[in-house]
Amino acid sequence: MAIAAQFLRTQFRRVAILDIDMHHGNGTQQIFYRRDDVLTVSIHGDPSNFYPFYTGFEEETGSEQGEGYNLNLPLPAGTNEISYLEALDTARNKILEFDAEALIVAAGFDTFKDDPLGCFELESGSYCAIGKMIRSLKLPTLFVQEGGYFVPALRENVRQLVVGYETI
Repeated sequence: MAIAAQFLRTQFRRVAILDIDMHHGNGTQQIFYRRDDVLTVSIHGDPSNFYPFYTGFEEETGSEQGEGYNLNLPLPAGTNEISYLEALDTARNKILEFDAEALIVAAGFDTFKDDPLGCFELESGSYCAIGKMIRSLKLPTLFVQEGGYFVPALRENVRQLVVGYETI
């Protein structure tokens, strides 16, 4: 993610990273925490009771030049599609406010209801809705697959994200 963002910065003035994986993107956050040219947004399990327990809190907003360019949206265990899409809408608005010219999505599927490493309740069809919301940003977008450990549903979940993204 970080290498891709740095490369895209050679072609675009502002790049946003949207992490939709179950786990907080702590490494990505750390790399860009003091920068104002790459916005990092992470929707993830609440670190008060979900790994990693030491990072991903709402008050982590960036520092120095990067103050305000990091957004964490921690969600509680049991989060369903409606609550998840509300958080994604907040993320979408922040990306629009940032005036991003390119987007990188850390596409994790461990938010699926049966994933052994997650605690959210997303259905396969939820990823179609997620894809549509991401597409509504109308940005050149790079998807990087990250988590997703319930193998029987992984193919369908990825397909749903792609179908949703291509629908608009």
